Amino acid sequence: MDAISGKSCRVGILGMGYVGLPMATILAKKGFRVKGGDINPKIVETINRGESPINENGIESMVSQAVSSGNLEATLDTDSVVQESDVILVVVQTPIDDEKKPNLSAIKSAISTISKNLREGSLIIIESTLPPGATEGELLPILEESGLRAGHDFYLAYSPERAIPTKTIEEIQKNSRIVGGITDESAALASALYSQITTGELITTDIKTAEMVKVIENTFRDVNIALSNEIAMLCEKLGVDAMSAIEMANKHPRVNLLRPGTGVGGHCIPKDPHFLIGKARELGVELKVITSARQVNENMPKHLLKMIEKALGSADKKISDSKVAILGIAYKGDTDDIRETPSKEIIETLARMKCDVFSHDPFVSQDFGKKFSNNLEDAARDADCLVIVTDHNEYKSLDLARLSKILKKPGVIVDGRRIIDPKLAAESDFRYFGVGY
Repeated sequence: MDAISGKSCRVGILGMGYVGLPMATILAKKGFRVKGGDINPKIVETINRGESPINENGIESMVSQAVSSGNLEATLDTDSVVQESDVILVVVQTPIDDEKKPNLSAIKSAISTISKNLREGSLIIIESTLPPGATEGELLPILEESGLRAGHDFYLAYSPERAIPTKTIEEIQKNSRIVGGITDESAALASALYSQITTGELITTDIKTAEMVKVIENTFRDVNIALSNEIAMLCEKLGVDAMSAIEMANKHPRVNLLRPGTGVGGHCIPKDPHFLIGKARELGVELKVITSARQVNENMPKHLLKMIEKALGSADKKISDSKVAILGIAYKGDTDDIRETPSKEIIETLARMKCDVFSHDPFVSQDFGKKFSNNLEDAARDADCLVIVTDHNEYKSLDLARLSKILKKPGVIVDGRRIIDPKLAAESDFRYFGVGY
């Protein structure tokens, strides 16, 4: 505990991605010596140059400062990360496979690396999202292959990250943390580390409860968004503006509906409900609401494709004869993260339908094998239809009058994120089609 409060302990992080790198830079800024391990040479090389391989508010300057101060180093040698660290954080991806089952191969590999190099007295903290019971049921046995026992020879805790892309650095330092420990002492040690980096409340519990809390949080958001998406699709048939209705409903003190849209992307929300669904299935429990919500959100890209077909039809055009400009490859506004992005299905389906697809994104360097540009006008020129898939701030202030001049007439907009004012679109001679409108 004194080594943590005095910042004399060495911290190792396995996984230097969208959460691991911000965590590393924050710890380095607080005075800890941090060594980050990753299997991607490009990520390691970029960090050691003092640059960030990810797009995140404030990350560039923090990486530069952390590396130049000598407090942050990245390496491909993950064995050395464990060997040279007193505290090891595991922040690797835990995706689902094609059958929607948890794929824990990456985290098991990281845990195997720790087990082979584990020293007595080390503190291991897992931040990756896991199905409830996985830390103790699947990862702990691998750690104890070292011959050391958790809670006796080394400390083990689970504390899921609670940060959102574009605000990761801010939220790591402000949000509350759920800390589950294999023993009370393990939880206390992990809490001591987090107390050095966050002003948020530290809540200690057992590991399985902490795992459950994380998947509940993201499942709640998935169900909430699915409700909004169903409302939006009904409103389209009724001739009601879903966004106006939702905003007014949210004036009620106990209502807080999220926004409808093209689909739910990212590494967490499309995946975490399946952790619960799969575990429930093992236990003979049917999660009808969660399963249905996931199906609704997974089908939203298909709904947008129908909207594109309808919008082009209003101009007597067919998808196969049209150029469609897709605005947004990233799954979320102002990030470069394309994991589980709805754009992938939309672009690939349009291409199969012989559509001339040309996409744009200000943060991403390419799409899914079709025409792409970081120049918006290149993508939009001579297009029959603009399709907004991502809510980048750049798209919220589009020069519609300018775009109207370079699109084919009549200009058509399909707004999958409801970020364009329909009245402004009409004033620029666009035919506007929006989710829930």
